[in-house]
Amino acid sequence: MVSRFEHPAGSYKKIFETCEELAEPLPATVTGRIPSFLKGSLLRLGPGLFEVGDEPFYHLFDGQALMHKFDFKNGQVTYYRKFIRTDAYVRAITEKRVVITEFGTFAYPDPCKNIFSRFFSYFKGVEVTDNCLVNVYPIGEDFYAVTETNYITKVNTDTLETLKKVSQCNSGS
Repeated sequence: MVSRFEHPAGSYKKIFETCEELAEPLPATVTGRIPSFLKGSLLRLGPGLFEVGDEPFYHLFDGQALMHKFDFKNGQVTYYRKFIRTDAYVRAITEKRVVITEFGTFAYPDPCKNIFSRFFSYFKGVEVTDNCLVNVYPIGEDFYAVTETNYITKVNTDTLETLKKVSQCNSGS
């Protein structure tokens, strides 16, 4: 008799579920008591969009960046989340397909291009992603979403709006 082994992380696909943005902050249900002196925000980044059109992102590090914000004030907490509007995100949403190669997901040439355009697109090199889903860093008075590439994205931490893409290379953005 063959026994079937169930992996402890058998429901791993749950981590690849796409989230939706929130239109406005939601009040959180608090169990216990949050000290009234605790004031401020906790910002977290991670993947939140795992498919565009019919194309999935195949790696956890490839999901498009979603910023989460927990605001603490007067013993209460609100929660808000919004996608970072990177070039990778905007182009994927606009074209309804994976446009820029990510860590573990390859972007195929535009199927609308003719065979010669697709052939020559292989010679221009791989476009580097600006999908900033790793962490949030304060730099001076500003906050930036970052990833492992040379691009960082300035965000407004009050509204979670994407402000601008910044290249850390000498060649500009």
